[in-house]
Amino acid sequence: MYHATAGIHAHFAHHVRGHAGPCVSLHGHTWKLEVTLGARQLDRQGFVVDFDEVHERLLLPAFRLLDHSLALGQESYAEVGGLLAPLGARLLESRRVVHGDLGQRQEHLEGALGGAHNEFPGGMKLAVFPFTPTSEALAAWLWRAAAEVFADERVQVVRARLYESLHPVETYADYAPDER
Repeated sequence: MYHATAGIHAHFAHHVRGHAGPCVSLHGHTWKLEVTLGARQLDRQGFVVDFDEVHERLLLPAFRLLDHSLALGQESYAEVGGLLAPLGARLLESRRVVHGDLGQRQEHLEGALGGAHNEFPGGMKLAVFPFTPTSEALAAWLWRAAAEVFADERVQVVRARLYESLHPVETYADYAPDER
């Protein structure tokens, strides 16, 4: 079997609902999202899937969704979304003080990817997921999103990996379907 792996970095914060430790607080990471696709036969061009296509159809939409956002689960968003609007508006207002206007809305995802979408309470970018965005849950989300985009009779999604940190040591979560 041939494997091709592609990834992208994104900077975002998250909240782990109900966490017994410090991850209940808003905190951020420099994440790396990575997907591995496999095929027994290459396409006419000699690829599992062209890396440019993986970036355009999966990784860039994921980047637009997540980069410089706060990732929340739907349950947390339903509870605090209204409270975030005044905070977002106050934070965004700092642009007017520095630049004289509110500027452009930051890059974001139009629509949804794997059930996740952007919200902008008070102008602050959020990525809202139908689950609590832990590394493990995000790896499974990335796998499902990749399967929606690429899986067919020739190509399969082998694994999705989400790196929560790269330095000083790598920490990551993998997701691959059970092969029983």
